[in-house]
Amino acid sequence: MSSNNSAVICLSHQLDTKNNLSFDSIERLKKACSIFHKNDCEYLITTGWKYKQSLNKPLSQIMSKFAQEKYRISIDQIYEEPNAKDTVGEAFFVKKNFFQKFNDINFLHVVTSNWHLDRAKEIFDFIFSEKNDPKIIFYSVDGDNVLHEKEMQNNSIEEFREMTKYCKRGNLDEIYSKMLKYHSMYKD
Repeated sequence: MSSNNSAVICLSHQLDTKNNLSFDSIERLKKACSIFHKNDCEYLITTGWKYKQSLNKPLSQIMSKFAQEKYRISIDQIYEEPNAKDTVGEAFFVKKNFFQKFNDINFLHVVTSNWHLDRAKEIFDFIFSEKNDPKIIFYSVDGDNVLHEKEMQNNSIEEFREMTKYCKRGNLDEIYSKMLKYHSMYKD
C-alpha cells in the first residue's frame, strides 16, 4: 500500500452512560491508529457530533483527544468532522469538507465494526464513486455482539437506498439536497 497520500477515518460509535468511549469506539480507534502508523498516513479523521446534552464537545473531538493521548498522533495530523451524525454524514461530510481541503489524498482507509461493515461499504461506495475520488480500503474490528443483533433490526440502509435512488452516485449536491429533505437526522 502506498504510504504517501493516505488518510484513515475511524467511524464513530458512541459513548457509554458515563460519557466514556464505547467498546466499539475504542476498538475502532485502536485499529485506525495502528493503520495510521503502519501506513504512514498523513491524517487520522475522527467523526461525530455533540449528540447528547451531557457532552461539552463533539464526539469527533473526544476521539481525537483519545488518539492524541493513547496513540501519540499529533493534533496537526488529525482532522475532526463534527457535522457527521451517522454513517451517511460521515461519508458525505468527509468527502465534502476534508477532501475539498486535502484533495491530494489518494487512499482512504475506513475503519468500523464487523457488524457495521456492509452498510458502511455501501454508503461510502455510493458517495465516493467519482473518477477522482480516493481509493477506499475497508477494515473492521470485532464489535460488541449485542450491537450485531441490533444491526440485524436496523433498516437505515433501506432508507439510504430510498433517499438516494434518484441521485447520481457521488454527486454531493444531489445527495445533500435529499439528506436535507428526507434524512431524519439532517432535515431542515
